[in-house]
Amino acid sequence: MREFKIVRDPNECGNLYYRTKVEFQPGLTVLVGCNGCGKTSLIQQIKHRLEKEDIPYVHYDNLHDGGSNARSKAGFYGDISFLATAMCSSEGENIVMNMGNIAREMGSLTRKNPDAKELWFLLDAVDSGLSIDNVVDLKEYLFKTVIEHNKDKDVYLVVSANAFEMCRGEKCFDTYLCKYVDINSYEEYRDFILKSRERKEKREENYRKKHKKDIDLF
Repeated sequence: MREFKIVRDPNECGNLYYRTKVEFQPGLTVLVGCNGCGKTSLIQQIKHRLEKEDIPYVHYDNLHDGGSNARSKAGFYGDISFLATAMCSSEGENIVMNMGNIAREMGSLTRKNPDAKELWFLLDAVDSGLSIDNVVDLKEYLFKTVIEHNKDKDVYLVVSANAFEMCRGEKCFDTYLCKYVDINSYEEYRDFILKSRERKEKREENYRKKHKKDIDLF
């Protein structure tokens, strides 16, 4: 297990997390919860901790590193082939192409750090826009390969999920409670997400009540 201290209220809008520390197991960990529950914030906090401890990592945020930003980067570096293909591809196809770039970054990190005891790969919302078969391929041919090719290291692959297929058969991590949970079916996943949304809405309502005067003035 790898432990990190975290800030419960990173955005000053009510506590996102139940605890002040998280513990991750090596291998693939899938962060679960509704949109706005704190998955991205948690990944960002882990990233900052890794930087402070000088631990090698790769970070990919589909919102900031994918889509038009990926095309802009390709244009800047003169990757005309990627740019042309991306312009004519669907959202899901663009994400698959971006995953090819991320796969190269992951491989590069491994080669550049042969003596590292641990490697971290933080991937945010990579399943957004992907079909079920694409998610299966991503887990089977990228995630599994990275873990198997680094058996001499502790590999931590932390991925935020927006769909059940990413969670299927994997170690799921309740973002709010900061602990691993069992999710064995789509119905369990659905109930979990709805409960997570109720919790988020309650937190937001409490925040509005607490700061009603400030909000009214604004």
